[in-house]
Amino acid sequence: MATDSARRDAPAYPVGSVDKALRLLLVVAERPDGLRVGDAAALLGIAPSTAHRLLQMLAHYGFAEQDPESKMYRAGPTMERLSNFRGRVIDLARPILERLVALTQETVHLATLDGDRALTLLSVESPHLLRVGDRSGHSQPAYSSAMGKALLAGMGGDIEPHLPNGLQQSERQTLLSQLEVIRERGYAAQDGEVESGVSAVAVSVGAASAGISGAGTPAAGFSGASTSGFAIGITFPTGRIGVDRWGEVLAAARKAADELADTLAGSGR
Repeated sequence: MATDSARRDAPAYPVGSVDKALRLLLVVAERPDGLRVGDAAALLGIAPSTAHRLLQMLAHYGFAEQDPESKMYRAGPTMERLSNFRGRVIDLARPILERLVALTQETVHLATLDGDRALTLLSVESPHLLRVGDRSGHSQPAYSSAMGKALLAGMGGDIEPHLPNGLQQSERQTLLSQLEVIRERGYAAQDGEVESGVSAVAVSVGAASAGISGAGTPAAGFSGASTSGFAIGITFPTGRIGVDRWGEVLAAARKAADELADTLAGSGR
């Protein structure tokens, strides 16, 4: 039972009210058919009045909802959003990426950090016969790829957990210098370094319009989740986008990143 497992590794100095609320949250999640106030009180060993207040607070933040007829509580919309966070982001990002492909005619990706790697969550392919293919589910070392560097530069905190253990000190210093440049100019780029014949440009979501230097206070959505935990990248055969189109492509990428940041922030309201 979830309440037993929650107690197994209990902290030395638990906060009683928080403990009760979290245990109740686990109980609600495990009862898809619903939970009555009396059942909650009995399961947690608390007074019905306390159980009622806790359930009302969970309902206030969307973690639970009460059926008006049966008066039973079930998991609410906030639980659903948190349990499938990436899926929701992908659904919201897809039309934005599709519009970016229509503008640039190149393959576009959405990525997030997964440990020390940049994980591609979604790809929308270019209409060209010669194109970079769908990379959904694939990952690359964050420290070496354009999307990974955009993600690292967009972080407001310590990047060390997202760097591989074997990275040499000289490589680390080079990366830190590169991230400073990326923050100043607002985008990351690669030109065949990761994959021969493939170039890319990437921007951090939530930090595109003001330059990535503003990423310390990113927009937030989905109950406070940082939108700068994502990056949009455009990949294309090296040489197909010339200097004459570079500004146009960057502007389109930044506009898409800003639109996604606004969409994610708005979805949490």
